[in-house]
Amino acid sequence: MAAKQRLQELFAKYDTSGDGVLSEEEMTAVFEAIGIKKNKAQAMFQAADADQDGTINCHEFISWLTKQRLKYALKQHTEEGAERGEGKYWTMIITNASDRVGKKVTINFTKCQNMEFPEGNPCEFTLKPGEQLETPVVMKQNGRPWRYSWRSSSKSVFTGIEDDLSNAFTDPDFPHDENSIGKSTTSFSCGSADQWVRARMLGDPAEALLFEEVRPQDVHQGSLGDCWLMAALSCLSDYPGKLKSLFKDRHITEDGKYEVYLFDLEKDEWATVVVDEFLPCKISYGQPRPVFAEPLGEEIWVALLEKAFAKFCGSYGALSGGGVAFAFQVLTGKPDVISYEKQKDATWRRRRLNRERQKKRGTRNPRGTSWTWKNKTSTIDTDKLFEVLSGHCADKHVLGCSMSSKGAGVEEAKASGLYSRHVYSLLKVMTETLDDGSPVRLVHLRNPWGHKEWNGDWADQGDQEESKWKENPQLAERLSNTKRNDGCFYMSFEDWVSAFTCVSLCPVGVNAVPPEEEDPEEEAVEQDCLSSENEEFVSSDRE
Repeated sequence: MAAKQRLQELFAKYDTSGDGVLSEEEMTAVFEAIGIKKNKAQAMFQAADADQDGTINCHEFISWLTKQRLKYALKQHTEEGAERGEGKYWTMIITNASDRVGKKVTINFTKCQNMEFPEGNPCEFTLKPGEQLETPVVMKQNGRPWRYSWRSSSKSVFTGIEDDLSNAFTDPDFPHDENSIGKSTTSFSCGSADQWVRARMLGDPAEALLFEEVRPQDVHQGSLGDCWLMAALSCLSDYPGKLKSLFKDRHITEDGKYEVYLFDLEKDEWATVVVDEFLPCKISYGQPRPVFAEPLGEEIWVALLEKAFAKFCGSYGALSGGGVAFAFQVLTGKPDVISYEKQKDATWRRRRLNRERQKKRGTRNPRGTSWTWKNKTSTIDTDKLFEVLSGHCADKHVLGCSMSSKGAGVEEAKASGLYSRHVYSLLKVMTETLDDGSPVRLVHLRNPWGHKEWNGDWADQGDQEESKWKENPQLAERLSNTKRNDGCFYMSFEDWVSAFTCVSLCPVGVNAVPPEEEDPEEEAVEQDCLSSENEEFVSSDRE
C-alpha cells in the first residue's frame, strides 16, 4: 500500500490542472523527469493510454510504471544431419519477469509452411512469478521452403494477493448471493458460485483495465446460457466507441463502482444501471474462475456489461435463454430490429419486432420479443437474401444468426461442428475470388464460446490435404485465414443457407433500414417467439 500511495502522490504532482487525468503535455513532464527523449514521448504516451481516450488516469499511470512484461527468446538447435538441412528445431524461452503474479501465455503461429508444432497450435503455458520456461514449440520439417511467424498474448493468473476492500464499492441492490444469481426458467444452464471476487483481482490488479483494444475475441461465454448477449457484444465490438459509451467512466475506477447505460424499451430512454466489480466465481485448484463471462487478459468490460444486464433483467438466471434482437435493442437504443426467417420452401421471410406486444410481455424480458410480418409480400429467395445481407454488412449493420431445433433442449451439437439453439455473430457476407479467378460467396462467423467451429468446406481447423484453403493459398493470405480454434470461421454462403434458419440485424451503421412498403390489402400477422407453432422452423430468436 505504501508503494501505491507514493505513486498516487507522484501522479498528483504532475496533474497540474487538477482534473484527475494527465494530458499529453503533463505526461511529457513525467517523461522528461525519468529521462525519456521528446521524440519518443508521443509513442510512450499512446502506450500508457490503455483505453485510448487521449488522457491517462491514475490507474493507467500506475499500471504503466509498474508493468512487468514477459520476455521471449527463440533458441535454435541442430542435430545430426543438419548439413543436409535436416534436424533443425527451435525451443522458445519464456520468462515471467513479474514478482507479483503468474502468467498464462498463449502463442499462435501463423503463415506457416513446412512446420510442426509439438505442443500444438495455439499452445498455452502457465508460468509462476519469476519462472523461466524452455519448451519445444516449433520444428522444421524436411522440405523447403519453410516459414512461420508468431504472436503471443498473456493473462495474469490470480495468486492469492490479499485484496484491500476498504475502498471497494458493494452494490446493496444486487447482493453477492444466490438471489442475484437466480434460477434459470429455461432448459439452459445458470450455475452457482463459491465466492464473489473483484474482477481486477482475477489477474494483476495493477494492470487491470476496463477497456484496452476492443475485439470480438474479448467475448467468451461462461456457463450461463446467454449466447444471445455474447454474440451481440461480439458483433458490436466492431464499434468500440458505441460499447465504451455504455459506461459513464471509460477506465477502471478506484472504488469499483460503474454506471452502465442500457436502453429501457418501456420508457424509450436510457436507464443508468449501477454495478460493482464483484463477479461470482468457482474455486478450482485454489484459484477463482468466473462462473459466467470471463475477462480476457486484464480487460473486464464484458463481465461488467453481463452483470449490468443481469441486474437490469432481475438476475443472472433471467439471462439464461433469450434473443439476440433483445440484446441489440438494449445495447444500441435502436428498437426496430428486423430479421429473416427461413420457410419450408427455402424462401426467407422478412419480419420486424412488434414493440407493442413486447411492451405487454415485459420490456426487460430477453425472451419477450414478438415478430410481425406481411402475409404474402415479405419473402425473398436465397440470391436476394445474399444481396440484402451483403448490403447490410456494407452499411455496417450488426447481424446475428442461429438455427432452430425440433427439440426443446439446450444447444444441440451437429456433425458439422455447429450447434442448434445457439446464436453466432455474422461478421461478414462477401463475394471473393478463388485463385483460379472464379467467384465464391462466403460468410464469416464467430461462436461466442471462443471455440467449437464449423468443420466442413472452408473450415480453418484440421489438416485436410484437399481443403479449400490449401487449394486457394492466395485467398487464404488475402483473408488472413489461419488454423486457430478461436471460434471464428468461414463457410460458403450456400452451406450457411442450408444450416441456419434465422438472421437478425440491428441498423447501427451508416444507413437506416428502409421500412416495408405499406400494402392496404395485406394484413400484418404476428408470431409469438415462444410459441410451438411452425415447430420445424420456429423463430430461433426465442433461444
